[in-house]
Amino acid sequence: MKPLRIDPKTADLDDLIERGTLLHGHEGPFLVAGIRMGLLALDLLESPGYFGLAAECEAGTTPPLSCLADGIQVGSGCTVGKGNLRVTEANRPRVTFTDAGGRRLVVELRAEVWKTFRESDADKATALAREAPISRLFLWERTAAR
Repeated sequence: MKPLRIDPKTADLDDLIERGTLLHGHEGPFLVAGIRMGLLALDLLESPGYFGLAAECEAGTTPPLSCLADGIQVGSGCTVGKGNLRVTEANRPRVTFTDAGGRRLVVELRAEVWKTFRESDADKATALAREAPISRLFLWERTAAR
């Protein structure tokens, strides 16, 4: 069986959001942010997604923040079922991606964006997650393999 691949340079964000909405049950800012975090990780770690990559999502299991984890699944191909997505109860919008070679990428939602997500109308917050430049949404740091 040939594994699927996600090319972050050519991926159709609208299509991924539609898939995420089908999985998750509704579109929302944390779902969309998670998808974009996953795509960013694939791009910066030069990963095809699904396999050879692991993610640790610190968003916890309480909505709406926990919706980030479903977005991570869609955007990176890391899933709880395959065991390459772990969700911890730190209750913050941060994900650490690690590739098979040990390189790490930590991606975190900017504090001001998180505040907007919490305080704004859901449609407005979702539009921000969908349309804002990556650098406006996230902070990230890469580390080399150990």
